[in-house]
Amino acid sequence: MSRLSTLLFLALLCAACDRAAPKQEEREYAASLMQGLLAYPQSTLVDVSSGADAAQVTLVAPAPVQTVATWYRQMLRLNGWDLQNDAVTNDSSVVVFAQQGKRPLWITFKADRGGQTTTYTLIGAELPKDSVKDSTAPQRSGSSMSSNRIQRR
Repeated sequence: MSRLSTLLFLALLCAACDRAAPKQEEREYAASLMQGLLAYPQSTLVDVSSGADAAQVTLVAPAPVQTVATWYRQMLRLNGWDLQNDAVTNDSSVVVFAQQGKRPLWITFKADRGGQTTTYTLIGAELPKDSVKDSTAPQRSGSSMSSNRIQRR
């Protein structure tokens, strides 16, 4: 499994070779945000882009959407990600949102070419430290007192 993540990382770095400096920095930032993520076996890199605090990697896999999505659900769980949301959209795409600690990840899976291949997009973000509530932080404004009162009624 770490071999696949190494391959993804190397693919991102190789794709950045012989590019203009801004594109190379963009790809390096994307590689840092996607560190430790796996690519579905035999996937092909299509595009990499990033902004100030997020990056997107688009790949194509030689398998149907449900096969690729199921593989990702299993791999994410095995690698310490919590699946927060999993939905099918109106156009039959599958969207998965997962989180590892404060690290968010969105994956969209869309069928290509008669459903035999899948284009999927991974979007990772670097959230500001104060934007995600820490689950170990004390509760504010007596909310536990209010909920205790409601439960007693």
